[in-house]
Amino acid sequence: MHYIGRAWLAILALFLILPVACAISVAVLYGLAWPDHPNEVFSWAAFDVAEFVPWILALALFSFTSIRPWLKAAVAVLSVPYAMLAFAAGELFVGCAFGNCL
Repeated sequence: MHYIGRAWLAILALFLILPVACAISVAVLYGLAWPDHPNEVFSWAAFDVAEFVPWILALALFSFTSIRPWLKAAVAVLSVPYAMLAFAAGELFVGCAFGNCL
């Protein structure tokens, strides 16, 4: 029973870390493009890389947990759309912080 609690705690930590990591990734894009807007400086490829770097790093940390491999694979697949939504939310949050609200 203790094993199940640790597994869900690790999964919860992954899903809590992803939005923070995505917001940091967006802030780095804004910082590199300053004083221009990142859409004017970077290509879509740069945004794709910035979007998936937090996801890859979070899954790399997640791989060190003692969770069964099938559960790790399922969480990895389910976390892809979540990471994409977290990055979009990070763009809105950081964009508004820099005065680029919709």
